[in-house]
Amino acid sequence: MSNTLATALIARQERLAAERGTIESHWQEIAELVAPMRAEFTLRRMAGDKRQQRIYDGTPGLAAENLAAGIWGMVTNSANEWFRIEAREDRINADPAAQRWLEDVSRLMRQAFAAGGQRFYARAVDLYADLVTFGTGIFYVEEKADGGAHFACRHLAECYIAENERDEIDTVYRRFEWTARQAHLQWGDKCSEAVCRAVEREPERKFAFLHVVRPRETGPAGRDRMQLDKAFESFHVDVEGRCIVAEGGYYEFPFQVPRWSTRSRSVYGDSPAMLALPDIKMLNAMAKTTIVAAQKAADPPILAPDETAVRGIRTAPGGIIYGGIDDNGRVRYQPLVTGANIGLTLEMAEQRRQAIREAFHWSLLLMVAQPNQTATEVLARQEEKLRLMGPHLGRIQSEFLDPLLDRLFGMLVRAGRVPPIPPIFADLPELKIEYVSPAARAQRAAEGQAIVQALQALMPLGAIKPELYEAIDVDAAARAIASAFGAPSSLLKPADEVAAAREANAQQTMMQGLLGAAGPATGALKNLAQAGKAGQELLGGEGLAAMIGNLAGNAATSEPVTPNG
Repeated sequence: MSNTLATALIARQERLAAERGTIESHWQEIAELVAPMRAEFTLRRMAGDKRQQRIYDGTPGLAAENLAAGIWGMVTNSANEWFRIEAREDRINADPAAQRWLEDVSRLMRQAFAAGGQRFYARAVDLYADLVTFGTGIFYVEEKADGGAHFACRHLAECYIAENERDEIDTVYRRFEWTARQAHLQWGDKCSEAVCRAVEREPERKFAFLHVVRPRETGPAGRDRMQLDKAFESFHVDVEGRCIVAEGGYYEFPFQVPRWSTRSRSVYGDSPAMLALPDIKMLNAMAKTTIVAAQKAADPPILAPDETAVRGIRTAPGGIIYGGIDDNGRVRYQPLVTGANIGLTLEMAEQRRQAIREAFHWSLLLMVAQPNQTATEVLARQEEKLRLMGPHLGRIQSEFLDPLLDRLFGMLVRAGRVPPIPPIFADLPELKIEYVSPAARAQRAAEGQAIVQALQALMPLGAIKPELYEAIDVDAAARAIASAFGAPSSLLKPADEVAAAREANAQQTMMQGLLGAAGPATGALKNLAQAGKAGQELLGGEGLAAMIGNLAGNAATSEPVTPNG
């Protein structure tokens, strides 16, 4: 059974590889011009091999790196709070105990991302680089035995993907190489005979392995009973030995496969590099031609009457050319002057560079460098540009961050690291992810700006008719503005604390008014008001209310006041 299943898994991986053969040649061409360190799709590279032979202008690579770093800073910046966990019901979010629990869970998840020397953030930028270059990125989250997480960005050349009926990536075949020593340390005697023999003789010899993760399928009774509660099944296959060396499962899909765009009919995504590829190739050719033209201008060919006439000519700097002039003083040798306009070539190349930069959203990322702009203009331009990138950022959230956070939350729950759930939650709550990264804030800033503008427009009317403000829920407006601009949730007090403070202020105001109306006869009550909370606890709520009522009546009839009313 094991060999039969291993053969079937290997066969499907080979079919998936054959189906994407054309796009791999496309990726190889892009990689050689934009990301040469990833140029291993159609050929194998040796470690330390030079890979920049085809590149004559570094603008495309710099633009891609700039966009990847910009997405990292806008979406998953380690220095900012870029997400929060909230309940789907507003009444739960308003509960103080629920708020504290949600904040604790959010903090635990942020700490998990920052663990291991911030490994997640180091790997995330590699994912964004693949995403903007090839249109598809592969991210992997492994659950450790101690409940921690191991993050890795897999090379697209190793991974083959498939979709389900809802166009969601739910299957990944990863073909990779390990040395015999690595494989034996991981799986021991479960490895094939060839691997076991190589451990003794050639421990550094490499073997091909296959890691398959797919939705769990119904199998023979008794197979993998310990993993049947996991939604996804996992197999590690020794390709040469055609045997399964490890079998397991995952509660959540461990791979996150974001795509920049899916406008093509392929399961793999499109990228800005694909859009800019004609300009990239043209710029590269123009740069090469410009270099040749500049070389000819700086060190031009020599015009001579015949081949024998140029023998012995010294063209080095400071060299003497004997016989360079005849007896009449006429020059025998002249440099070739083509009259080429290198300045025009440079101008055309700069136009291609600008087109490439725009394909990688260069103007958005360097917008703050534009001079003579007010702060309002900078914010407005940033909001406009981010709206243009909104579809791509939304896809990153839905195909990368959403499943990533779902998996991390599940891992924390299984590790017992999530604090006890408050009673307001009937069971494990249905949660949602609220993104508060700089990009999310900029996209939502229009909502907060609309509220501010509406309040400013109502001010002239409020000056004429103040009761107009009674129609505005000021608390709701304050919370909506704070949320739209991404302010920390701890900025605003919980609703019950605000209500309690207002009730206390109202009682204090009422008591001060009654004291003022009662005049000198209320000296005893004034002392009680100064005593504050201690006096209220002494008399009790009902006793205090009755006493205030008696004082009010006595003050109106000018009758003396006694402590017993």
